[in-house]
Amino acid sequence: MANDAQLTPMMAQYRRIKGELPKETLLLFRLGDFYEMFFDDALAGAQLLNVALTKRGAVAMCGIPFHAANNYIARLLKAGRKVAICDQMEEARPGQLVKREVTQILSPGAHFDERMLQAERNNFLAAVCPSGKAFGLAAVDLTTGSFKTTEVEDQAALLAELERLRPAELIFPGEAAALQGLLKNSFPIANGYDDWVFAPENAQFTVREHFKVAALDGFGLRNRMAAVGAAGAVLHYLTQHLRRDVAHLTSLSFYLPKDFLNLDATTLKHLEILEPLHRDAPRTATLYGALNRTVTPMGARRLRDWLSQPLGDVEAISRRQAAVQTLIENPEPLERLRQQLAEVRDLERTIGRLSVGSGNARDLQALRGALAQIPGLKETLGRAGAHPADSEISSPPLGFSSTADQIEEESVPAGLLEELTGQLAELPALIELIHRSIVDEPPLALKEGGMIRDGFDSNLDRAAARIGSPNCSRTRFSAPASPRSKCASIPSSATTSRSPSRISIKSQRVTSASRRSPTANGSSRRS
Repeated sequence: MANDAQLTPMMAQYRRIKGELPKETLLLFRLGDFYEMFFDDALAGAQLLNVALTKRGAVAMCGIPFHAANNYIARLLKAGRKVAICDQMEEARPGQLVKREVTQILSPGAHFDERMLQAERNNFLAAVCPSGKAFGLAAVDLTTGSFKTTEVEDQAALLAELERLRPAELIFPGEAAALQGLLKNSFPIANGYDDWVFAPENAQFTVREHFKVAALDGFGLRNRMAAVGAAGAVLHYLTQHLRRDVAHLTSLSFYLPKDFLNLDATTLKHLEILEPLHRDAPRTATLYGALNRTVTPMGARRLRDWLSQPLGDVEAISRRQAAVQTLIENPEPLERLRQQLAEVRDLERTIGRLSVGSGNARDLQALRGALAQIPGLKETLGRAGAHPADSEISSPPLGFSSTADQIEEESVPAGLLEELTGQLAELPALIELIHRSIVDEPPLALKEGGMIRDGFDSNLDRAAARIGSPNCSRTRFSAPASPRSKCASIPSSATTSRSPSRISIKSQRVTSASRRSPTANGSSRRS
């Protein structure tokens, strides 16, 4: 790199921001209409993205257009790289250094890019914590809020569970050389992380602090130090390393693989449970493809989980079979249930986007549409449950003894359909609030405005009327707008606490200047 004394103020700003990032993170530095990469990042970025590498003096540089940045970022994430997005936080003024901040750090296991996510798969970030011959394993899916942990007995069991989960990114203690060799062979995006984060005392504090509890017994983690180590490490990685908001991770579940039918990686592969042996095989070539008749992405993900981890408890199997039989014997409620669920769509990921501030007004409308189905779902499930299948178990589930393992009728607890009905909570006030505040067909991008209904907020309406732009009354600004925007003078107080969206909207400031060179304020034209 160039000597610090020779750097312009803007490049000194770049070096400072770059120095605060995790190692191996590519920094996309906003300069007008482009995100630029410099020095070693430019060398790596140009090769991964197949874009032109240039030089200004001794500074290697390459750039990507701001308006197409998401496509390039997706390619970097697919290559296993972490990406930091540094945006301009104010308008460029001649002779002054523009304030810039890192607004997000993305990684393969911690992003919300719909073009990379598969609706029928979880996008797990996993952590492995060794403890003697055993291992703790934790997996988080930021897009759905799923957070679970387990302990396995040996390396074979660890690899089998990882093969089942197929995490998009994996972390482990950096000094665990043997574990590194084991994981790197099967999981290319596996990186070492600070050892002290996995230590029981530190991990316990991290998990307790996140969930605001005094003890972890309620999560089933009493004396499960390996599992706690993995859970604490993955939380620390997300909050401190990637600076992500994980407030929507509100639950943590613990499970033991021995409570389920064990299907190792070889079994899953050769029986074609989830994936076909040949790439050109049709979707129905697998057991998952043949059985999948789900109508929501949530159902598809749950089916994959059930097929790769079948129940091993006779009572649980019997309850699930009774629920399925009840629905099959009541075709009209079943068809109605499928129609209602189709309107729910991917509620998990919708809530995930809204919770972390990456959602938009269409997500709010999708949330309203999903919540509006709850009364009908409760009624449909109630009708189906009113005509239950014959609960007498004349023969045990396949593979179990007909004597000692057989469950008597009177020992079967309440059915799953009744439990599901009781778990559904209606939220009419929230549905009504979104309906009153958000237009029926909002734009996709928040920066386009036009999302808040006229008449919802009188202060916002008056501010828009003074400016004379109807679009200004329908969006909320928390940062200065583009010079071309007539909404720039709307004060932040123009919206009240009745605003329906808690999404933090950072307006994108795209200037009309051409691509910039690394000068002091980023405002001079690049040749």
